[in-house]
Amino acid sequence: MAVRTPFNRRRSGNSKLAEKRQGDTRVSSDEQSSPRLPHERDESADSQNSAPRAEIEQASRDLKRGLQDTDRGPVTDSTYRKLRNDSP
Repeated sequence: MAVRTPFNRRRSGNSKLAEKRQGDTRVSSDEQSSPRLPHERDESADSQNSAPRAEIEQASRDLKRGLQDTDRGPVTDSTYRKLRNDSP
């Protein structure tokens, strides 16, 4: 039995049903919902968090105030480059 997705559903003559399904990212079979697949959760409009994260806002305020970025990424990257260049 094939799973119906928003991409392979057959068009219905019932326009109300078609309107209801427009933008629906849930797999449905006989109008019963099934759990979303990972790519459907990631790309669905209702899974997107529109509010900025508090940590990111704090980091932005700190940088604007002139505080030093304490992220270890640049230090780790430079150490990796040194070790890579020193290897035989």
